[in-house]
Amino acid sequence: MSEEIRIIGGGITGLFLAYHHTKRGDAVTLYESSNKLGGLIGTNTVEEGLVEFAANGVLLTDSMNSMLDDIGLTPLFPNNASKRRYFWTNRKLSRLPISILTGLRLLYTVCFKKLKFNEEQNFETWARHMFGSAITENIIEPAIGGVYGTRLESLQAESIFNQWDGSGSSTILKEILKNKRKTYGTVSFPLGMGDLISHLVDYLKPKIQIKTNVSLDSLEEILQWKGKVKLSISLKNLIPLLGNQIDREETPNLLSITTITRFGKNHLTIDPCFGILFGKNEGIHALGVLCNSDIFPGRANNDLHSETWIYPSVAKTDDKISWESILEEDRKQITGKTDSPKAVYITSWTGAFPAYDRKLFLFNKRLDVLESQWIAEGKDIRFFGNYRKGIGLRSLFESTSRE
Repeated sequence: MSEEIRIIGGGITGLFLAYHHTKRGDAVTLYESSNKLGGLIGTNTVEEGLVEFAANGVLLTDSMNSMLDDIGLTPLFPNNASKRRYFWTNRKLSRLPISILTGLRLLYTVCFKKLKFNEEQNFETWARHMFGSAITENIIEPAIGGVYGTRLESLQAESIFNQWDGSGSSTILKEILKNKRKTYGTVSFPLGMGDLISHLVDYLKPKIQIKTNVSLDSLEEILQWKGKVKLSISLKNLIPLLGNQIDREETPNLLSITTITRFGKNHLTIDPCFGILFGKNEGIHALGVLCNSDIFPGRANNDLHSETWIYPSVAKTDDKISWESILEEDRKQITGKTDSPKAVYITSWTGAFPAYDRKLFLFNKRLDVLESQWIAEGKDIRFFGNYRKGIGLRSLFESTSRE
């Protein structure tokens, strides 16, 4: 039976929600406060090639592929060279920065050691207890920090792995297998991730009502609406909307990220690769770098090489120092050479990403209470976003499909 669905927020989460409800035959109205759909996801076409605003790809699953067929978009698979990935540890590149003995310890921990979260510990302390210092410093720190946009001491395992059983009765392997989905690797699209947004919007336009430049500043107004309401705005915008529904001490922490896409003549590494993840205290300001033109074809023009460097806001400690100079200093440590870029494009997102720490975990518990309270009052209002069901476009797509 067709239902009336109101979706507040026209970012990628809102578009995914609209797609799934449209497939079910629901009557959907999508509200967006700006005149642009897609949120953080988008692509800028410049003289030198493509510049992604945020995500540069998405994990392809059967359900994602079905959506791409519906919207008439062909996925772009990565080059074979992108299978090569590096860690920067002990001031050098390494594909496996641990010894065989340490690798065996990692295998034992994943397969047999009981998984138990500790609410008093940040991710770094928990990981050292769970895996040991070598694995934490050389693999977990660069891998998790690069994905979540900050260092381990600012994160908490319970918040990141919120779908896992961390009571001490399960193992990491069991949780991985329990939550495993068949994937076909990371893909992008011929014109970048903006291609996904434009095709989704074109598919949805004749099927739903889209209202842009609509300001909804009052939760009380939304609570009066009939039908099902899906709140898919960013965490940054959700916090003021909730108002006195949350106490000040319950307010989650937000992260600011700067991405810098650099076009130049010379490659970052001798062999083409997906990119490099950087550990803490390794003399590099960046969390990671993606070698775009090594990963996907068509990312750079005129034989240029494209890289996107990812920085936490704390990497820039002096306003007199430019982001470009910070990047070139980092790059010189890897290549050993001074190399002037052809062009540099900087995108800074202030408070745009949730910090996956204890406060976010408790904040989500509070949102669960609000949802249950409203349901009891006959108001079907739900929260959606990367702060709810995990980071990554695949997680967003799958979580919105279940609603």
